[in-house]
Amino acid sequence: MYELLQHLIAFKYASKINHWTSEKYAEHLLFDRLTEEIDDWVDNISEAYFMAMNNKSVFKPNILNPKLIDKDLVKMCENIISHLEELQNDGELNEGMRSLLSAIEEGFLNKMALAKLL
Repeated sequence: MYELLQHLIAFKYASKINHWTSEKYAEHLLFDRLTEEIDDWVDNISEAYFMAMNNKSVFKPNILNPKLIDKDLVKMCENIISHLEELQNDGELNEGMRSLLSAIEEGFLNKMALAKLL
């Protein structure tokens, strides 16, 4: 689950890098749209999984893993969706976490469609 948090944070950062370097206003706005919901998802996972298990020690400044950042946002979406599918197949997750991960996967399918427009 920690790796998923890292992927989500890296995706937001990659989207912002693209946003800040975009030459076209329409792309600038689209990159902003790609960052929507990321903070909420990271917060929900952090609270529902790590904080609920009293495992706050995972939250350190190195949570942003630069190796996961890629300017190819479609590729990043594909990686995150794949990771989400693996996690949802974990028999030890409760139904609430599976539901949250399913909602995030749906959100990333939409983000991937947007990223393909760029």
